[in-house]
Amino acid sequence: MKKKLGLSAVIIGLFILVGCQQKSKETTEDSQKAVEEQRLVGDIQEDDVFVDVSWVKKALADQKTIVLEASYGEGESYEKGHLPKALHMDTMEIETEESHWNILEAKECETAFLAKGITKDSQLIVYSEDINAAARVAFVAYWLGVDNVKILDGGLAAWQEAGNDLEKGNETGKKATEFGIAVPARPEYLIKTADDLLAAQAKNPDLVLASIRSWEEFTGETSGYGYIENAGEPLGAVYAKSSKSSADVAYLVNADGTIKEPTAIFSEWQDWGITPDKQVAFYCGTGWRAATAFFICLQKGWDNVQLYDGGWYDWDLGHQKDPSNYPVQVGNPREPETLEIKK
Repeated sequence: MKKKLGLSAVIIGLFILVGCQQKSKETTEDSQKAVEEQRLVGDIQEDDVFVDVSWVKKALADQKTIVLEASYGEGESYEKGHLPKALHMDTMEIETEESHWNILEAKECETAFLAKGITKDSQLIVYSEDINAAARVAFVAYWLGVDNVKILDGGLAAWQEAGNDLEKGNETGKKATEFGIAVPARPEYLIKTADDLLAAQAKNPDLVLASIRSWEEFTGETSGYGYIENAGEPLGAVYAKSSKSSADVAYLVNADGTIKEPTAIFSEWQDWGITPDKQVAFYCGTGWRAATAFFICLQKGWDNVQLYDGGWYDWDLGHQKDPSNYPVQVGNPREPETLEIKK
């Protein structure tokens, strides 16, 4: 009798164990599915900008593929290890302090890309430890006219998390002599300076000027940058929730650095009048963070989206010289009784 009871207990225990294991498996699968549903990148389409590690690995077999590691400076991260075939691009090759960190003239940028063998027909993949650096370089390539520009979603961390090795050594690439099209081939996507913004607003008074800066930057509590003297925003700017500080786009990315599926954030933007049916110009301090927002919207089918590259830095410089022509708001524009307007 005791043997029968013992056997029954074992059988019951096995059923419980199997059931728990199945439930644990289902919970894990549900959690994984929930994570995937939060990502912008899924079933990758031909004209998507953000791509995953699997896509990149396949693309590396194509002779037209050129990989850029984008970062400021001489490439400290690159020297520690980089993706196969990757070349380092210093962001100072496309912007400088002398240009107020605005994108350089198209011919100068063309020269920088040709030096790395990049033409309009290249399949270009840009990655970084910083999504904004990757987006910055990718934007310039797209503006110039490269037909096939991609950004590795999750950057270097995603590549390593997938178990892929890094290579060491300085890749130089083969210099190209002809870009293949007059640059910039897509001038409509760039509003370069504060004066260009004024001209765009005169042409379309309904243009939405969307700040992706942190709330503290947007309301004038801080400029966000050591080299930007004043705090505030161009008069009429609205808040496109994206950043927690001047160095991130925390509300646009998941904890692992991949781009979030943006439906929820788009809903918050809509409350500020930022919608895909309007002409929307994104900006930040000097264009890095705004480039990430630009590409998210472009991938989601926004037809009239632009980057105001001069950002707060260029507007503030203009305001210091001519306040009436470059008016500034300080505070929350939804609270007009406390909003300070400087003209």
